[in-house]
Amino acid sequence: MNSRRLVTRYDAVAMSLHWLIAVLILFDFALAMSFSRFNPGDALYVPATYDLHMAVGLCVLILSVARVIWRLMHRPPALPDMARPLRWLARASHFLLYLFIVVAPATGWLVLSLRHRATSVFGLFRWAWPSLPALAAMPRPDRVFWHDQLLRLHIDMSYVGMSLVALHVSAALYHHFSRRDDVLTRMLPRRRNRLSANLARERSATEIS
Repeated sequence: MNSRRLVTRYDAVAMSLHWLIAVLILFDFALAMSFSRFNPGDALYVPATYDLHMAVGLCVLILSVARVIWRLMHRPPALPDMARPLRWLARASHFLLYLFIVVAPATGWLVLSLRHRATSVFGLFRWAWPSLPALAAMPRPDRVFWHDQLLRLHIDMSYVGMSLVALHVSAALYHHFSRRDDVLTRMLPRRRNRLSANLARERSATEIS
């Protein structure tokens, strides 16, 4: 018997990390839009957004590293029956999403490190993000060069990542409303609806046979 088939839902830790990271990423992206697109005096400009963006990004990085470690230690539910290209696309999009949630905030951390700038953590205290010795010891012209490169990468990854998030949400809704499988519901808090119960019974019958 394939033990992977026994995993039909994400566990509570995976679900909690998934939804918390999702909310924080959307909030952090909105903060970035506020301080990068609007000027002081504009209606949608909030002075605290820059520091708040850095603090939320720190939380995203820590939670994302925890999410990746948890994913490596726990098998996720198997993909539903789909055509091979769709299965490949699902795996590739999941990998890219994991890459995004780690690398995007990590590049933001490196940018701050190159600036030698302390970060206000939700107004509670200021913390200088750990700087890699190689970055801290760079001459200023080199730091300026790498700062510009990494900032561009951080911005580009953010837009690409949000596009992946939109694709991810669209795929989940497609599975739920068109294919009527449990791809979406297995990432939601347990609520035994008729569809989930039927799918579970079908899987059990298949395994026994």
